[in-house]
Amino acid sequence: MPGFVLHSVRMSDVISTKKEGRMMRAFVMAAGYGKRLGALGEEIPKPLLPLGGVPLIGFALEKLAAVGVSEVAVNLHHGAEKICSALGDYAHGVHVHYFHEHEILGTAGGIKNAEAFLCEKNEPFFVINADAPCGANLKTALDHHQKGGFLATLILRRSPEAQQYGVLEFDEEGRLRKFLGESAPGSPRGESSQAMFTGLSVMSPEMLSHIPAGKESDISTQIYPSLMESDARIGAILSDSYWMDVGTSTRYLQANMDVMSGEFAPDFNWPPSELLLIEGPAMKWGEGSIEPPVLVGSDVVIQKNAKAGPFTVIMAGATLGYNAVARESIVFPGGKIDENSILERCIVGPEALASYCGGEVREMVFLRDREHSEICDA
Repeated sequence: MPGFVLHSVRMSDVISTKKEGRMMRAFVMAAGYGKRLGALGEEIPKPLLPLGGVPLIGFALEKLAAVGVSEVAVNLHHGAEKICSALGDYAHGVHVHYFHEHEILGTAGGIKNAEAFLCEKNEPFFVINADAPCGANLKTALDHHQKGGFLATLILRRSPEAQQYGVLEFDEEGRLRKFLGESAPGSPRGESSQAMFTGLSVMSPEMLSHIPAGKESDISTQIYPSLMESDARIGAILSDSYWMDVGTSTRYLQANMDVMSGEFAPDFNWPPSELLLIEGPAMKWGEGSIEPPVLVGSDVVIQKNAKAGPFTVIMAGATLGYNAVARESIVFPGGKIDENSILERCIVGPEALASYCGGEVREMVFLRDREHSEICDA
């Protein structure tokens, strides 16, 4: 095997919430269609898209396990069978309970559907998206939630994208004062600050009484604005940690680059044992070469004069053909880049062939038994 440099990832400081055998619960949102990913989202359920070789939902589960969560509710709709098969009843350190939605119930209705499970212990629980890796400290959010006696506590972040996602406002007490267009009555405590919602939160069981049962409802457009208007105590805590909405192909590629560069440090040992992160100067690999950083799986073939990298993920059993090039791209297990094909910022799906007649192609998705398509970033 050619020489390699293993990447050392710093571990986040984690404070467990375990107390005398007490273990928390959480809700993981995983029922979306992944429409913004286009054909890639149809082929692979978004929670199972590998980020640095680990399924996106694995980042959420590992993060929850690190703060003492032992059981999670996962709502399912699109790709439900694939997600169940991939996770089973126990994954990434937590027991998984599935809540199938025959019709999409929305970001609030899905939580309501798991009410009996989430409220059984009559204690706060976490809510997290399966497709938005984040470095925020959940223990800090839980402490703020409990000290403030809040109905829910939202983790926020400052971002130039705040206008796109919706601007929220909170005061010096750490209480939410404005959610989108609705403001809480009364005066804020001290100066107010603006930020956007990450989708991560802590909820008290009482929160679910404000969500209608058996119908679709959205937490951001329907529930929180009405709670603001009624002067409910909603907490807010600001995090400067990494966050990424991996909902489009462009963002998915960027997130993989971020984890390889160290811009995003996962809450667990990474990379997984079956992958190598190659760093340092360019090097020979087989009959081809690698320009780091490159993440390489087992049984990867890089043929004569082929080049991988920089910022490329080549998963198990993938092949770069004679004189092929992959830059800032992802090649799924069994994927192949045909000879003389040059790919930049492309995605080659499982067992798919990327063949571009000896030319150069940028921002394309290649899937098995499908015509290749442009990167979808709607």
